[in-house]
This record gives sequence, structure tokens and C-alpha cells, in this order.
Amino acid sequence: MTPISVPPQHVTYTVKQSGWISPSQWHSFTLAVTEAFWLLPVHLRPCSPGDGTRLERASMMFTHPEAFEFVGKDEGNYIARSVMFTLDMSPDLRIETEGQPIDFFTRIALMMLYHHCSGCFEITSSAGGVSWALPVRWAIRHQLIADSDTPQPFSTEGFITGAADELLIRSVSGGERPFTTADWGLISELEFALEELKAGKR
Repeated sequence: MTPISVPPQHVTYTVKQSGWISPSQWHSFTLAVTEAFWLLPVHLRPCSPGDGTRLERASMMFTHPEAFEFVGKDEGNYIARSVMFTLDMSPDLRIETEGQPIDFFTRIALMMLYHHCSGCFEITSSAGGVSWALPVRWAIRHQLIADSDTPQPFSTEGFITGAADELLIRSVSGGERPFTTADWGLISELEFALEELKAGKR
């Protein structure tokens, strides 16, 4: 029996701002990422950049009307580096989530930037297109984006739509859903293994 491959633990996301964000694009992004915040289980939501406490309101991610900032924290009180985007031209970013639960919110936030601030960002993942497969399906399910365009393409050969996809999407949805760091480890592992199956690599 072939063991399930462990996903990359140190995925790096590179974000380069290539154009100015209009106020209407920023407003659209703000609404989408706010909605995403409430749709996620509490332990997949971001934390305060100041002290790592769980954010009680989505508005707390916007430390200024033109700035969006967050960090992640696991059950062992490990706090990831803060991530910040601004309406003005931001410096190039390298985001490393180190396999922590904040990884999923980070990918969703990047998807929201890519879709709602169209043409303003070049976004890549060191893991390739597989990084965007689950976030894009999750965002479409929750009507946060309209299509499956992603920063990097992922294979749709032998695309599975059914119980496996449904289980993954449901497991990372719902504000009241109990969620632990161990749950995230399992979901992350299954996410990458499922994408390998879809691409016919297994």
C-alpha cells in the first residue's frame, strides 16, 4: 500500500504587486475577506498581529482602512510572522506559513486579492498550482469568487467531484465547527494526496 505523501511543510508564497489597486477593488476585497473570516472554523481564522490573540471581529484584520494585516497561532501558542497588504503599492512579500493552520486562510486571502484586485498582483506558491485547488473550490462554494481562475494552474485531468471534495470543503467550513491543529495536519495531507490522484500521479 502506497503511503499518503506528506505535503510540503514550508511552502513559500511570493506576492509581487504589479499595479495600483483602485478603491472599488479594495472595497470588494475587504468584503470578500471579511465574509471568508466568518465562514471558517474559529481555529482557522487569523489572529491579532499585536499579541496573537484570536480576532473576535473580521474588522480587526484592517488595522487601518487601507491596510490588511494578520498572523496565525496554533494550539501550542506558536505565532507565525505577520502578513500585511495595503491599498498603496506594497513591497514584494515572501510568506512562509510553515504548515501551520493559518496556511489555509493565507491562501484564501491571496485568492481574494487575485480575484478582487484583478491585474494588481503576481502570486506564486513554491508548491505550485496544488496550493490553489482547495481554496478556489471553497471560495466558489461560498460565492466569494465567480470562477476557477487561480494564480497558478492546477491539473483538472480526471477531476474528482464527489464525496472527497465535499468532505474537505465541509471540514474547513462553519464558524462553530470544532477544529484542532491535528485536524489541520490531516486535512492538509489529504488535500495534497487528493490532488495527486486527480492529476493521475498515483
